[in-house]
Amino acid sequence: MPKHNIISTRSSRSNCIDRAAAVATESLASASLKKTKRPKPSSEEIAMFPPIPEVLRPNLDVLFVGINPGVISGQKQLHFGNPQNYFWRGLYQSGLIPEEIQPEDGHMLQEKWNMSIVNLVQRTTPSASDLSRKEMRDAVPELCRKISSNPPKIVCFVGKGIFEAFVKGAKFELGLQPEVYDLDLSTGNKHDKQPPSISPEAPLLDEPPLRLPDPNGMVQCALPAASSSYSSQNAQPLNPSFAYLFVLPSTSGRAATYSVSDKLQYMKQLKYVRDCAISAACSGTAPAIDHSYLDSLNPRKVTSKYFSER
Repeated sequence: MPKHNIISTRSSRSNCIDRAAAVATESLASASLKKTKRPKPSSEEIAMFPPIPEVLRPNLDVLFVGINPGVISGQKQLHFGNPQNYFWRGLYQSGLIPEEIQPEDGHMLQEKWNMSIVNLVQRTTPSASDLSRKEMRDAVPELCRKISSNPPKIVCFVGKGIFEAFVKGAKFELGLQPEVYDLDLSTGNKHDKQPPSISPEAPLLDEPPLRLPDPNGMVQCALPAASSSYSSQNAQPLNPSFAYLFVLPSTSGRAATYSVSDKLQYMKQLKYVRDCAISAACSGTAPAIDHSYLDSLNPRKVTSKYFSER
């Protein structure tokens, strides 16, 4: 073989080895970066996270109640801020909101679709299990004051543990509850035909003012199941005497008891109840629900006790 060909071959091999080494180095660097995570905040830093801002007003279509902020939510100061949480995707997939949004756009929930979010407990923890039952139950009176001061059509608890604290461990099923939240009683307007007073100074109550709704005031809702989503932000009920209570399974990525498809079905139930409540508010009639359609959406085929226990 000619000498210049030998030199050329050796040079090519050398270049190949150099390129392979460079690629390997880049791959290792890339893998190292992927494995690198943000340092977790210390317990002292987590304790210093401020409460996530809450925006409330009377006549919200749905007031969602979360349990408390997780670390990611606390860091970002966003409700349901963890990207693994199903809450925001579920709102869109169920039809509760017409477009998919990120936690950073959560303000649109109140600004465009007349819904909002509060937490039962304000302090941030790595896990909801870090909250004691006493801490959760001690937070119920303040939650009641928020509800009474800003009466919504529906109070939706995003997780069974929240509602367990709310009703002090009483047995219940997911979905629409048989009791409603008595806004007349909670604001001291019992036997008064005027709407309940709207005041940030609503009294703290030892227990939630729950009652069974008047069966004579409930008729089937004529709203079609496939109706388009709309808001009643400007529709004022003649007498908002109660708010529906609805319980969703936790939307946390850690909550594996219910599948994503099950969670979606419960959110579809909530959308139907929301649409019925809006239809009633816009027409000035008593809120009403078609129980057979509601039960058809239940992923575990459990009949709603809203009707059977009245």
